[in-house]
Amino acid sequence: MSDAAAPIELAHEPPYTIGPLRICPSTRELVRGDATEVLEPRVMQVLVALYRAGGAILSRDDLTRSCWAGRAVGEDAINRVISRLRRAAEGIGGGVFRIETVTKVGYRLVELDRAEAGPAIVEIPLEQTAPPTVVAPGPASRRKLLASGVGAAAIAMAAGGWRWAYLRRSSVPPDYVAALMTQAELALAQDNREGQNQAIGLYQQVTTNEPDYPDGWGALAFAYAFSAAYRPASETVAFRQRARAVAARALKLDPTNAFGRVANAISEPIIGRWFEAEQVLREALQTHPDNQWLLTALARLLGGVGRSRDSAEATDILARLQPPNPNLMFTRILQLCAAERQDEADQVMAQGARLFPTHFAVWFARFYALLYSGRPTAALAMVADRSTWPTGIPEAEIAYVSRVAAAAQTRDPAAISAVLTESLARAHQGTGHAENAMCFACLFGAVDQAFDIAQAYYLSRGWMVPDVRFSAAQGSYLARKDRLTHYLFYPATAPLRGDARFAGLV
Repeated sequence: MSDAAAPIELAHEPPYTIGPLRICPSTRELVRGDATEVLEPRVMQVLVALYRAGGAILSRDDLTRSCWAGRAVGEDAINRVISRLRRAAEGIGGGVFRIETVTKVGYRLVELDRAEAGPAIVEIPLEQTAPPTVVAPGPASRRKLLASGVGAAAIAMAAGGWRWAYLRRSSVPPDYVAALMTQAELALAQDNREGQNQAIGLYQQVTTNEPDYPDGWGALAFAYAFSAAYRPASETVAFRQRARAVAARALKLDPTNAFGRVANAISEPIIGRWFEAEQVLREALQTHPDNQWLLTALARLLGGVGRSRDSAEATDILARLQPPNPNLMFTRILQLCAAERQDEADQVMAQGARLFPTHFAVWFARFYALLYSGRPTAALAMVADRSTWPTGIPEAEIAYVSRVAAAAQTRDPAAISAVLTESLARAHQGTGHAENAMCFACLFGAVDQAFDIAQAYYLSRGWMVPDVRFSAAQGSYLARKDRLTHYLFYPATAPLRGDARFAGLV
């Protein structure tokens, strides 16, 4: 066995460098200047294997021996890792290396010299950055943002002058930077760990190439702050620290930078700080009225305090501003249902079934919307169509929600008792399971059980709900201070709200 194909233990691997990029296997970090991106363990293992090969080709068998302990691995798994590495190479890597596929042979890592990799990158230490020149916006058009009448200004500015001065004086980036920002925004819309990592890498590329562009730093800070809540505890702390540090960079360049201010507002747990966060989000939307993630954050915040109609209206704006995407459909379906706009929710569900039939977020939003609106037979019909089962979800999970829908359909006491017992056991395994179990208990009139789960989920009373969402393999977490409150205001939990104990809980 060659050294390159030897098993890789990340904790024992030394750091490597490729030009200005530092690879830290033990912490799974790629570091370039002020930018840092954390890779998944398997992705870092493959990167180390390819780097250690010194430009030699590694076959798929070599990679499975060194990175998967010789276990049988499908082509899709390796392809996903290679694809992730290529995004990192183009993102935080800045093109200093590439992963080449040698057809029917394997893969190799090719280091590129600076000329081939692209324009030189100038790192400017924060303490050496000159005070920004802020130019007041010109005449702005107004539009109604929400029923409360918050306005939003779209700044129209012409490009001109040297790029350095242009970026310092304007919030409008060059075309190639705008493309990276848009790509990052779309990546974040995946609403999962992979999408968050992609977005962070792309924003890091923006800040590396354009260190004087305030919105690049602000958007990177926002991505760190937004992603922090869904990471393991150790990563959450690091992400929030990075969010604040990067936000400080944005605000040093432009003290009015909207993204930097929002990042600071949401870099701490939102529970108990809703009003403060809402005010900052609304102010940010006055200068960035079309930003998907500012609007999404506002919609989620409003839904989390029971302002379901306002939240749904925020998703109305989102639907007018951007093409359909799974994250928007998930949020929109649930908020339209909560706002008692069921006909419109059904239209979005039908569109989601056409456009994203196997996306897990859209599939489950549709399933639960049907189940909680008294249509368990339609929910079971979704389960019957295996061709549209959500990608990446274990079959056991589909069987579980099918049992819940069947119990709702038949109202058989034994079936209801069985699913309540199962859902309570699952509530002890993770936050996502607890959220569902709380709704299922309400569905079947078990209000006492719903309150027991809510007390454990939000306050760790009775027992402690683990931070993991559904499984460690999915890589999503939710610490107690970051628990989601919008479940308290969904139609499914109406029995909870109708109980005298609800006021004490909130």
